[in-house]
Amino acid sequence: MSKEHILREHHRSVIYTEKEWTLLRSKREKALNILMLFETFKPYLYGSMARGNVHEESDVDIIFLNQIPPFQIEMVLEQNDIRNYHKEIIIATPQDSIRLYIHISELECITVPLTKLDKRNLQFYDFGGKIDLNQLKEDIRVPGIDKRLVLIKPTSKGHEEVSIIGNEHIAAKEVGISVNSVNERKNVLLRREKHGRTGVFFKKIIEANESTEEVLKKLADKNSLVRKKLFLR
Repeated sequence: MSKEHILREHHRSVIYTEKEWTLLRSKREKALNILMLFETFKPYLYGSMARGNVHEESDVDIIFLNQIPPFQIEMVLEQNDIRNYHKEIIIATPQDSIRLYIHISELECITVPLTKLDKRNLQFYDFGGKIDLNQLKEDIRVPGIDKRLVLIKPTSKGHEEVSIIGNEHIAAKEVGISVNSVNERKNVLLRREKHGRTGVFFKKIIEANESTEEVLKKLADKNSLVRKKLFLR
């Protein structure tokens, strides 16, 4: 079964084995090391790493909720001898913000907003679950909803799982966002299940010899949507 297969009428309790706790601690330790590099920029860890239901291929996904000049992020990476990373500019949908994705390894990615994140964008990260550096240091796990449309609610022994389909109001309360936002994200994932992934609206890979700022300026000169989003940021 695909890890992203949507589950309906689903509820179960999961008790972690010692191997699973060890994996979670190991992955969170890697995440902690990255977040500490960017402490002054207030980074967040989101997704399965914040919830705790990780597996071997779980990503370390980091997001900054405020706009930060990309060169400052790259400067920190280079100061810490992290150089073999690659970058891409993404606009997921025409309504979305422009974001820079910095892939520092196959399973470690930093997201930097290049335009302001609106309420809908911000609630996307709450939907999946997010924690800040202090919460990570305190080994806190938070509720969040995965791509199966399953609410993951951490427990002392592991976590509880329940499908959000038919439980949207409960899920919204657990993750701290509006039920409208839960329904919007649910409908996106249900359409994806039915029609398959449609890809992102816009994607630009940044070459190693290019700066993010230079590429963004060239894109704005050629693309009216990019130009408009940058003007409004």
